[in-house]
Amino acid sequence: MIIVAGLSPAWQQILEVNSLQTGEVNRCQSAKWCASGKVVNVGIALKHLGSASETLFPAGGYVKSLIASDLKQLNVPFRDLPQQNSTRICTTILDLSTHQTTELVENATSLSKEEVDTFSTEYMRRTSSAKVVVLTGSLPAGTPATLYQDLIAKTNCPVILDARGAELEAALKQAPFLVKPNHEELERTLSRSIPNTEELIKGMQELNQRGATWVVISQGKAALWATSADQVFRFTPPLAEVVNPIGCGDCLAAGIACGIEKGWSVPEAIRWGMGAAAENLTQLLPARLSATNVQSFFEQVKLEQIV
Repeated sequence: MIIVAGLSPAWQQILEVNSLQTGEVNRCQSAKWCASGKVVNVGIALKHLGSASETLFPAGGYVKSLIASDLKQLNVPFRDLPQQNSTRICTTILDLSTHQTTELVENATSLSKEEVDTFSTEYMRRTSSAKVVVLTGSLPAGTPATLYQDLIAKTNCPVILDARGAELEAALKQAPFLVKPNHEELERTLSRSIPNTEELIKGMQELNQRGATWVVISQGKAALWATSADQVFRFTPPLAEVVNPIGCGDCLAAGIACGIEKGWSVPEAIRWGMGAAAENLTQLLPARLSATNVQSFFEQVKLEQIV
Protein backbone atom coordinates (compact mmCIF):
# COMPACT_ATOMS: atom_id res chain seq x y z
CA MET A 1 0.00 0.00 0.00
CA ILE A 2 1.22 3.48 -0.92
CA ILE A 3 -0.12 6.44 1.06
CA VAL A 4 -0.15 9.84 -0.66
CA ALA A 5 -0.66 12.85 1.59
CA GLY A 6 -0.67 16.59 1.08
CA LEU A 7 -2.45 19.79 2.00
CA SER A 8 -2.90 21.60 -1.31
CA PRO A 9 -5.33 19.90 -3.71
CA ALA A 10 -6.95 21.96 -6.45
CA TRP A 11 -9.78 22.05 -8.93
CA GLN A 12 -8.12 22.58 -12.31
CA GLN A 13 -9.48 24.49 -15.29
CA ILE A 14 -7.64 23.77 -18.57
CA LEU A 15 -8.24 26.19 -21.45
CA GLU A 16 -6.96 25.83 -25.01
CA VAL A 17 -6.60 28.98 -27.13
CA ASN A 18 -5.39 29.34 -30.70
CA SER A 19 -3.02 32.18 -29.83
CA LEU A 20 -2.86 33.76 -26.37
CA GLN A 21 -2.96 37.57 -26.50
CA THR A 22 -2.35 39.30 -23.17
CA GLY A 23 -4.51 42.35 -22.60
CA GLU A 24 -7.02 41.13 -25.17
CA VAL A 25 -10.20 39.04 -25.24
CA ASN A 26 -9.21 35.41 -25.85
CA ARG A 27 -11.83 32.92 -26.99
CA CYS A 28 -11.14 29.34 -25.92
CA GLN A 29 -11.21 26.43 -28.33
CA SER A 30 -11.90 24.03 -25.47
CA ALA A 31 -12.35 24.04 -21.71
CA LYS A 32 -11.87 21.05 -19.39
CA TRP A 33 -12.11 20.70 -15.62
CA CYS A 34 -10.63 18.07 -13.32
CA ALA A 35 -9.37 17.27 -9.84
CA SER A 36 -5.70 18.18 -9.55
CA GLY A 37 -2.98 19.59 -7.32
CA LYS A 38 0.15 17.62 -6.50
CA VAL A 39 -1.37 15.29 -3.93
CA VAL A 40 -4.36 14.45 -6.11
CA ASN A 41 -2.26 14.01 -9.24
CA VAL A 42 0.00 11.48 -7.52
CA GLY A 43 -3.00 9.51 -6.31
CA ILE A 44 -4.60 9.46 -9.76
CA ALA A 45 -1.33 8.41 -11.40
CA LEU A 46 -0.87 5.54 -8.96
CA LYS A 47 -4.37 4.29 -9.74
CA HIS A 48 -3.60 4.25 -13.45
CA LEU A 49 -0.25 2.53 -12.79
CA GLY A 50 -2.08 -0.26 -10.97
CA SER A 51 -0.68 0.37 -7.48
CA ALA A 52 -2.78 -0.04 -4.34
CA SER A 53 -2.89 3.39 -2.74
CA GLU A 54 -4.92 5.87 -0.73
CA THR A 55 -4.77 9.65 -1.03
CA LEU A 56 -5.27 11.93 1.98
CA PHE A 57 -5.96 15.67 1.79
CA PRO A 58 -8.21 18.39 3.25
CA ALA A 59 -10.85 20.05 1.07
CA GLY A 60 -13.61 22.60 1.59
CA GLY A 61 -16.37 24.60 -0.06
CA TYR A 62 -18.18 23.54 -3.22
CA VAL A 63 -14.87 22.48 -4.77
CA LYS A 64 -14.69 19.61 -2.27
CA SER A 65 -17.63 17.86 -3.91
CA LEU A 66 -16.23 18.46 -7.41
CA ILE A 67 -12.90 16.82 -6.51
CA ALA A 68 -14.65 13.94 -4.73
CA SER A 69 -16.93 13.29 -7.69
CA ASP A 70 -14.02 13.20 -10.15
CA LEU A 71 -11.95 10.86 -7.96
CA LYS A 72 -14.90 8.52 -7.45
CA GLN A 73 -15.45 8.38 -11.20
CA LEU A 74 -11.77 7.42 -11.61
CA ASN A 75 -12.04 4.83 -8.77
CA VAL A 76 -9.20 6.53 -6.88
CA PRO A 77 -9.26 5.64 -3.15
CA PHE A 78 -9.14 8.84 -1.09
CA ARG A 79 -10.01 10.48 2.21
CA ASP A 80 -10.93 14.16 2.01
CA LEU A 81 -10.87 15.78 5.42
CA PRO A 82 -13.20 18.72 6.11
CA GLN A 83 -11.75 22.22 5.76
CA GLN A 84 -13.53 25.47 6.57
CA ASN A 85 -11.96 27.48 3.74
CA SER A 86 -12.82 26.63 0.15
CA THR A 87 -10.26 24.66 -1.84
CA ARG A 88 -8.43 26.64 -4.51
CA ILE A 89 -9.09 26.75 -8.25
CA CYS A 90 -6.15 26.90 -10.66
CA THR A 91 -6.13 27.59 -14.39
CA THR A 92 -3.89 26.26 -17.16
CA ILE A 93 -3.86 28.06 -20.50
CA LEU A 94 -2.46 26.10 -23.46
CA ASP A 95 -1.45 28.20 -26.47
CA LEU A 96 -1.97 25.97 -29.52
CA SER A 97 0.17 28.16 -31.79
CA THR A 98 3.29 28.33 -29.62
CA HIS A 99 2.75 25.22 -27.47
CA GLN A 100 3.48 27.38 -24.43
CA THR A 101 1.75 26.73 -21.11
CA THR A 102 0.62 29.54 -18.82
CA GLU A 103 -0.32 28.71 -15.25
CA LEU A 104 -2.57 30.84 -13.04
CA VAL A 105 -2.02 29.33 -9.60
CA GLU A 106 -4.11 30.25 -6.58
CA ASN A 107 -2.29 29.64 -3.32
CA ALA A 108 -3.72 26.91 -1.14
CA THR A 109 -6.17 28.33 1.37
CA SER A 110 -5.16 28.46 5.02
CA LEU A 111 -5.81 25.71 7.56
CA SER A 112 -6.58 26.06 11.24
CA LYS A 113 -4.47 24.34 13.89
CA GLU A 114 -7.32 21.90 14.49
CA GLU A 115 -7.47 21.01 10.77
CA VAL A 116 -3.71 20.45 10.64
CA ASP A 117 -3.89 18.26 13.77
CA THR A 118 -6.72 16.22 12.25
CA PHE A 119 -4.67 15.71 9.08
CA SER A 120 -1.67 14.55 11.14
CA THR A 121 -3.80 12.10 13.13
CA GLU A 122 -5.35 10.61 9.99
CA TYR A 123 -1.92 10.42 8.37
CA MET A 124 -0.51 8.37 11.25
CA ARG A 125 -3.53 6.05 11.22
CA ARG A 126 -3.11 5.29 7.53
CA THR A 127 0.67 5.03 7.33
CA SER A 128 1.08 2.46 10.10
CA SER A 129 0.97 -0.37 7.54
CA ALA A 130 2.17 1.49 4.43
CA LYS A 131 5.12 0.26 2.35
CA VAL A 132 5.84 3.69 0.81
CA VAL A 133 4.61 7.22 1.57
CA VAL A 134 4.54 10.22 -0.75
CA LEU A 135 4.35 13.61 0.97
CA THR A 136 3.79 16.30 -1.61
CA GLY A 137 2.80 19.89 -2.17
CA SER A 138 3.28 23.29 -0.61
CA LEU A 139 2.15 23.97 2.94
CA PRO A 140 -0.77 26.42 3.25
CA ALA A 141 -0.73 29.43 5.53
CA GLY A 142 -1.27 28.38 9.13
CA THR A 143 0.77 25.21 8.70
CA PRO A 144 4.11 24.96 10.54
CA ALA A 145 7.13 24.56 8.26
CA THR A 146 8.12 21.55 10.37
CA LEU A 147 4.99 19.54 9.53
CA TYR A 148 6.66 17.24 7.00
CA GLN A 149 9.62 16.86 9.35
CA ASP A 150 7.30 15.79 12.16
CA LEU A 151 5.38 13.34 9.97
CA ILE A 152 8.54 11.72 8.57
CA ALA A 153 9.85 11.26 12.12
CA LYS A 154 6.80 9.07 12.84
CA THR A 155 6.81 7.13 9.55
CA ASN A 156 8.32 3.64 9.47
CA CYS A 157 8.71 3.19 5.70
CA PRO A 158 10.47 5.01 2.85
CA VAL A 159 9.16 8.56 2.31
CA ILE A 160 9.28 10.33 -1.03
CA LEU A 161 9.09 14.07 -0.39
CA ASP A 162 8.18 16.65 -3.03
CA ALA A 163 8.65 19.97 -1.25
CA ARG A 164 10.90 23.00 -1.29
CA GLY A 165 12.27 25.83 0.79
CA ALA A 166 11.73 25.88 4.54
CA GLU A 167 9.65 22.69 4.66
CA LEU A 168 12.30 20.76 2.69
CA GLU A 169 15.13 22.14 4.83
CA ALA A 170 13.33 21.09 8.01
CA ALA A 171 12.43 17.64 6.66
CA LEU A 172 16.06 16.83 5.77
CA LYS A 173 16.73 16.51 9.50
CA GLN A 174 14.61 13.33 9.51
CA ALA A 175 16.43 11.72 6.56
CA PRO A 176 13.67 11.27 3.96
CA PHE A 177 14.36 8.41 1.56
CA LEU A 178 14.05 10.54 -1.58
CA VAL A 179 13.46 14.22 -2.28
CA LYS A 180 12.69 15.64 -5.72
CA PRO A 181 12.77 19.41 -5.96
CA ASN A 182 13.15 20.79 -9.48
CA HIS A 183 16.11 22.96 -10.51
CA GLU A 184 14.46 26.22 -9.42
CA GLU A 185 13.28 24.74 -6.12
CA LEU A 186 16.81 23.47 -5.39
CA GLU A 187 18.16 26.98 -5.95
CA ARG A 188 15.55 28.38 -3.55
CA THR A 189 16.37 25.76 -0.95
CA LEU A 190 20.12 26.39 -1.17
CA SER A 191 19.65 30.18 -1.61
CA ARG A 192 22.07 30.34 -4.52
CA SER A 193 22.22 30.12 -8.29
CA ILE A 194 23.05 26.76 -9.91
CA PRO A 195 24.36 27.69 -13.37
CA ASN A 196 25.75 24.37 -14.62
CA THR A 197 25.74 20.60 -14.18
CA GLU A 198 28.77 20.57 -11.89
CA GLU A 199 27.11 22.96 -9.48
CA LEU A 200 23.85 21.04 -9.78
CA ILE A 201 25.46 17.80 -8.63
CA LYS A 202 27.24 19.61 -5.79
CA GLY A 203 23.94 21.10 -4.67
CA MET A 204 22.17 17.74 -4.84
CA GLN A 205 24.87 16.01 -2.81
CA GLU A 206 24.66 18.80 -0.28
CA LEU A 207 21.08 17.65 0.33
CA ASN A 208 22.39 14.07 0.60
CA GLN A 209 24.85 15.21 3.25
CA ARG A 210 22.05 17.00 5.09
CA GLY A 211 19.91 13.86 5.31
CA ALA A 212 18.26 12.79 2.04
CA THR A 213 19.23 9.27 0.99
CA TRP A 214 18.41 10.09 -2.65
CA VAL A 215 17.96 13.39 -4.46
CA VAL A 216 16.25 13.57 -7.87
CA ILE A 217 16.22 16.69 -10.06
CA SER A 218 14.14 16.78 -13.23
CA GLN A 219 14.67 19.43 -15.91
CA GLY A 220 11.93 18.93 -18.47
CA LYS A 221 13.39 17.75 -21.78
CA ALA A 222 16.94 17.91 -20.41
CA ALA A 223 18.62 15.13 -18.47
CA LEU A 224 17.28 14.06 -15.08
CA TRP A 225 19.90 13.61 -12.38
CA ALA A 226 19.86 11.42 -9.26
CA THR A 227 22.42 11.31 -6.47
CA SER A 228 23.08 9.40 -3.29
CA ALA A 229 25.98 10.05 -0.94
CA ASP A 230 28.42 8.29 -3.27
CA GLN A 231 26.59 7.74 -6.58
CA VAL A 232 25.56 9.95 -9.48
CA PHE A 233 23.16 8.86 -12.25
CA ARG A 234 22.10 10.62 -15.43
CA PHE A 235 18.83 9.74 -17.16
CA THR A 236 17.89 10.81 -20.67
CA PRO A 237 14.11 11.17 -21.03
CA PRO A 238 12.27 9.70 -24.02
CA LEU A 239 10.82 11.87 -26.76
CA ALA A 240 7.12 12.55 -26.30
CA GLU A 241 4.55 14.76 -27.97
CA VAL A 242 3.84 17.75 -25.76
CA VAL A 243 0.15 18.30 -25.04
CA ASN A 244 0.14 19.50 -21.42
CA PRO A 245 3.21 19.40 -19.12
CA ILE A 246 1.24 20.03 -15.92
CA GLY A 247 1.54 17.09 -13.52
CA CYS A 248 4.68 15.52 -15.02
CA GLY A 249 6.60 15.90 -11.75
CA ASP A 250 3.71 14.33 -9.85
CA CYS A 251 3.65 11.35 -12.22
CA LEU A 252 7.42 11.04 -11.77
CA ALA A 253 6.90 10.80 -7.99
CA ALA A 254 4.09 8.27 -8.44
CA GLY A 255 6.17 6.08 -10.71
CA ILE A 256 9.13 6.13 -8.33
CA ALA A 257 6.86 5.19 -5.42
CA CYS A 258 5.37 2.37 -7.47
CA GLY A 259 8.84 0.99 -8.28
CA ILE A 260 10.06 1.25 -4.69
CA GLU A 261 6.97 -0.60 -3.44
CA LYS A 262 7.73 -3.39 -5.92
CA GLY A 263 11.27 -3.70 -4.57
CA TRP A 264 13.04 -2.29 -7.61
CA SER A 265 16.37 -0.50 -7.37
CA VAL A 266 16.07 3.26 -7.09
CA PRO A 267 17.48 3.88 -10.61
CA GLU A 268 14.94 1.47 -12.13
CA ALA A 269 12.13 3.06 -10.11
CA ILE A 270 13.21 6.45 -11.45
CA ARG A 271 13.07 5.10 -15.01
CA TRP A 272 9.49 3.95 -14.37
CA GLY A 273 8.67 7.39 -13.01
CA MET A 274 10.14 9.01 -16.10
CA GLY A 275 8.00 6.74 -18.25
CA ALA A 276 4.95 7.96 -16.35
CA ALA A 277 6.02 11.59 -16.72
CA ALA A 278 6.53 11.18 -20.48
CA GLU A 279 3.09 9.60 -20.86
CA ASN A 280 1.55 12.43 -18.82
CA LEU A 281 3.09 14.94 -21.22
CA THR A 282 0.94 13.54 -24.03
CA GLN A 283 -2.35 13.86 -22.12
CA LEU A 284 -4.59 16.93 -21.79
CA LEU A 285 -5.71 16.09 -18.23
CA PRO A 286 -2.94 15.47 -15.68
CA ALA A 287 -2.10 11.98 -14.39
CA ARG A 288 -4.68 10.12 -16.50
CA LEU A 289 -2.11 7.60 -17.72
CA SER A 290 -2.03 4.52 -19.90
CA ALA A 291 0.10 1.86 -18.21
CA THR A 292 0.86 0.35 -21.63
CA ASN A 293 2.26 3.65 -22.89
CA VAL A 294 4.20 4.15 -19.64
CA GLN A 295 5.89 0.79 -20.25
CA SER A 296 6.85 1.87 -23.77
CA PHE A 297 8.34 5.15 -22.56
CA PHE A 298 10.10 3.35 -19.67
CA GLU A 299 11.95 1.18 -22.16
CA GLN A 300 13.20 4.31 -23.96
CA VAL A 301 14.73 5.98 -20.88
CA LYS A 302 18.54 5.90 -21.03
CA LEU A 303 20.42 5.39 -17.75
CA GLU A 304 24.10 6.14 -17.14
CA GLN A 305 25.99 5.83 -13.87
CA ILE A 306 28.50 8.71 -13.76
CA VAL A 307 30.00 7.90 -10.34
